[in-house]
Amino acid sequence: MAFNFKRLFSTLNTSNASGPQRVVGVDIGSSSVKVVELEQGEKALRLTTYGELQLGPYAQEPLGSNVVLPLAQRTEALVDVLRESDVQASKVVITLPLAGSFVTTIAITAKPQDDIAPRVNVEARKYIPVPLTDVALEWVEVDPLKNTPQSVREVLVAAIQNDVLADSRKLLASIQKTSGSPEIEVFSVIRAITKETDESLAIIDLGAKTSKLYISEGGFLRRIHRVQGGGALATQRVADLLSVSFEEAENIKRNFSSEAPKASDIKKVVLSSYERPLQEFKRALSQYEVRSGSEFSRVVITGGSTLFPDFQQFTNYALDRQTFKSNPFTKVGYPAFMEDTITDIAPTFTVALGAALRAFE
Repeated sequence: MAFNFKRLFSTLNTSNASGPQRVVGVDIGSSSVKVVELEQGEKALRLTTYGELQLGPYAQEPLGSNVVLPLAQRTEALVDVLRESDVQASKVVITLPLAGSFVTTIAITAKPQDDIAPRVNVEARKYIPVPLTDVALEWVEVDPLKNTPQSVREVLVAAIQNDVLADSRKLLASIQKTSGSPEIEVFSVIRAITKETDESLAIIDLGAKTSKLYISEGGFLRRIHRVQGGGALATQRVADLLSVSFEEAENIKRNFSSEAPKASDIKKVVLSSYERPLQEFKRALSQYEVRSGSEFSRVVITGGSTLFPDFQQFTNYALDRQTFKSNPFTKVGYPAFMEDTITDIAPTFTVALGAALRAFE
């Protein structure tokens, strides 16, 4: 199972009758595993099922905890969510965490006609903190930004650690599903969220452990900015505030109500947990706009943290710009009666749905 991300930039074709009929996208995060199954219909892709399971209990830890599970427990969790979601697909597309990979854009001074392939590995060594023999490396040249000198060519480089790829192979073999090459989660997110009208897109992905900013131009990833801090930090602050267990704090956060005791204090500590990441992202967004000479078409927020009440309004204030909540399900069909539910959960399943979409490109 090789690593190859060059297909990521092809156009989604929902009428490809020769492709797979059903595919399930898998997103194994630090606190939960999520799956989304899609089916090829006559005219469009359809959502057939989805599901999520918390990983904490598989490590004898509370719900919402960040855990690193051994292969046996990850397999058990994945088998459980596939069964409980009644997934029927035989083909799976699995995503790999950004933490086990290296993704960056490299600037190379060269003439348009020069072959830069020999130089990419040399330059990549400066950015990848492990020997290149320990990773699977892929790269693709991208169009330079507006203000980039003509002598500079930009290359998007991605590398996955070999042991992460090997671990992924074992996981897929253990669930007896067919699979193509895996992909780094950032590319699934971009595929799920990008619209044809997006020239310059910023995506803020708020996970359980890490908050990430992805910037793309024309569907190509251009920048990544990562900050430690996410949903688990917010839960811990609620636990400290109320002197309750982490699991109880997680349930309070998930089921937050303005009528709950100390509601205003709870809301304050949850939202304030994201002040530092959002302030850093605000600076990064402004700096990129200055350098590129253009404003973002959209700034989209995604991830489970965005489900907290008034989170979008808080993000608008922190970034001093309008944001949009992710809804990748707009790219597929589903029954009308599910509209409210789908809108509520959409940001949580962005990675898994984006992975499933890959098989239909």
